[in-house]
Formats: sequence, structure tokens, C-alpha cells
Amino acid sequence: MMETERLEVYRRWDDGFVLRRMRQGEEQQVIRWFGTLEAMPGDLELAMDMRRDYPDVDGFYAGELNGVMVSSLVQAAIADDLKYIGAIFVDEQHRGLGFARRMISTAQETEDHSHPASTVVLDAYQHLVSMYQKFGYKSAYRITTYQGTINSTNTDTNRFGTNIIEVQWA
Repeated sequence: MMETERLEVYRRWDDGFVLRRMRQGEEQQVIRWFGTLEAMPGDLELAMDMRRDYPDVDGFYAGELNGVMVSSLVQAAIADDLKYIGAIFVDEQHRGLGFARRMISTAQETEDHSHPASTVVLDAYQHLVSMYQKFGYKSAYRITTYQGTINSTNTDTNRFGTNIIEVQWA
């Protein structure tokens, strides 16, 4: 194994699955994958651009099988005792093979050495909840996203200094 390869590849498995650093530009594939589920904000592109200035920073993982990227995971330290795990995706034809488990376990091992955290924030897509539970994570709260047109008929700015809007669906 060459020295540069050691820096890029985190782990190899006998079935040909490789977990490595995500390369510049590969975030576009992750955005396309997530686009099949729901719109993904552009913060992954921004984070990858910022990483260009810090090439030694871990946290952007790509799973590869036979030379093709088939999965992704992003993990980042947010504060001393808090980390974020997101952009977990395995393309449809490779699900159920344990790739997500391998990515999460390897990312945890890699990151825990430099950024141990007792609180982890995970992307809360409903289809991922059962997988997270297998790792011992528990839901702290749920977020509901609404989409549509609203008619603002009643705005109350006297409650705790916030803008409270009564929403009626059009």
C-alpha cells in the first residue's frame, strides 16, 4: 500500500467494500442520492469547499465497491461534547449488506480518537430511525417539516419576543 493510499483509505473489507475519504466533487453524487428522498440543502457543498483548506480533517466518508461510490457519511465535531452525523446514504441496490453499519462504526472509531462526544446529532429521516436504534441511539425529539402555501392571518409578536404566526393552509 502506498503512503498516500494509507491517508485516503480508512478500512477495506474482504467483500471489496472500501471506506475512504470523500473526494472533492463527490458531494454532488450525495446530493443527487438525497434528492430522491427530499431536497438537500447546499451545506454539504459548502463544507467540502471549506475542507479544501484543511485537507487533514476527517469526517467526509465515501463507501466504494469495485471502484464505484455506493455510500456516504459525514461526521463533524460541533462542540467539545457534541458531534453531528449525517448524509448517511447507501444506494438502493446495495442496501441490506451492512455498509451503513460499517461506515458508522469506522467513522466513530476514527473520530472518537480526536473528538470524543457523549451527544450525537443525527439526520432524522424516518427511514433511518430503526438503523440508529440498532446502534443504541435514542430519539430526543421529532421535527415535522411542512410544505405548501400559507396565509398569515394572525401575527403575535408579544410572546417571548418571537414571531408567532397562526397558519392556515390555502
